Amino acid sequence: MHLRVLVGAALLAVSVAGCGNGTTQPGATQSSTPTPQGSGSATLVTPQGTASGSPSTPRPTTTPSPKSSTGSVRVVGRDDSGSTVELKVGESFRVELDANYQPATARPDGVLERTSETGGYPTGQPMIAVFKAIAAGQADVESTTDYACLHATPRCALPQQLWMVHVVVKAP
Repeated sequence: MHLRVLVGAALLAVSVAGCGNGTTQPGATQSSTPTPQGSGSATLVTPQGTASGSPSTPRPTTTPSPKSSTGSVRVVGRDDSGSTVELKVGESFRVELDANYQPATARPDGVLERTSETGGYPTGQPMIAVFKAIAAGQADVESTTDYACLHATPRCALPQQLWMVHVVVKAP
């Protein structure tokens, strides 16, 4: 009897740990996420976290704007959540998140236009979206994590995470 209980507990632990689609679990780091590097006219304002490092109480400070290897498109990733990106009309930025994030959306409409999107949940590929500033104003770009086990019965207990950057677009 004790052996059955131990085997059942072990199977349950493996089942819960393995829930999802094989992508990075919340809180895990993934070295393939590009690290933003600076130059260009746009500015990325990053939050200064609380004593625990949480971006829940950001204090914005200006840092050099990130750019991709193409040189003209700024790149923001998972660690930039809670940051503010400053752009001029006509400039673009790229969102690169893990495969367990849903495609990013911008709200309200009319300030940013999503010009491309690939991957994200449930494709198993990194989520990459490019947004272009089309009018002066402010918008938020958001995405949330999703996992296959959240759609199964019974559902797993993985917490979903919200990723968001605030974008301020100025006239050229």
